[in-house]
Amino acid sequence: MIALLALASVAAAPVPTETPSSLLMKASQPREATAMLNCLVKRDGGLTACSVQSESPAQMGVGEAALSMASQVRVDLLGPDGRSRAGAFIDVPMKIRIR
Repeated sequence: MIALLALASVAAAPVPTETPSSLLMKASQPREATAMLNCLVKRDGGLTACSVQSESPAQMGVGEAALSMASQVRVDLLGPDGRSRAGAFIDVPMKIRIR
C-alpha cells in the first residue's frame, strides 16, 4: 500500500519544463567570471576613470558589470611598497560569481 502511494506521488510530480538544450546551456556556463580593470585611485581610496583590460569569459558582459561595481570599491591608500596610491593607476582584479 505504501509503495503504491509513493509511486502515485512520483507519477503526479510535475515534469520539468526545461528542454535538454537549455539544461546543456546551464551546465556549460561558467560558475565564475573575472575581469581586470585599470583604475585611478582617488584621495579617499575610491576608484575612478576605470577601463577594462581583460575579461573572461569574453562577450558575456563581465567587463561592463565590473565597471558598474568599481565605484563601490575602496582600496587601501598605502600600496605594498608603503607609498600612497592616491593619484596613481592600479590594476584591480574583479571576480564575479554566477549563480
